[in-house]
Amino acid sequence: MGLDKWINPEDSKKKSIKKEKSPIKAKGSKGKTASKDKLESPISKLKKYTLICSSAKCKYQKTLLKKELAEKDKICPRCNKQLKIKKV
Repeated sequence: MGLDKWINPEDSKKKSIKKEKSPIKAKGSKGKTASKDKLESPISKLKKYTLICSSAKCKYQKTLLKKELAEKDKICPRCNKQLKIKKV
């Protein structure tokens, strides 16, 4: 007998909660898809470069994500020699 008092009010609360959340979910789902499109477009403009030092002793490597490489990026910071550039 005591359990019926607790079970019945929960069912009525669940029904009312479901009705309130359904319009909110529809509005939120539209915003999420639009935000994903905005995030993907700037990333696609960037290019990934792997820079490796040509000196056998140095063995310096770094990876960059940029639209274009500057002259400063093409020089090894350790030995000041020209780096080999590979697009990935």
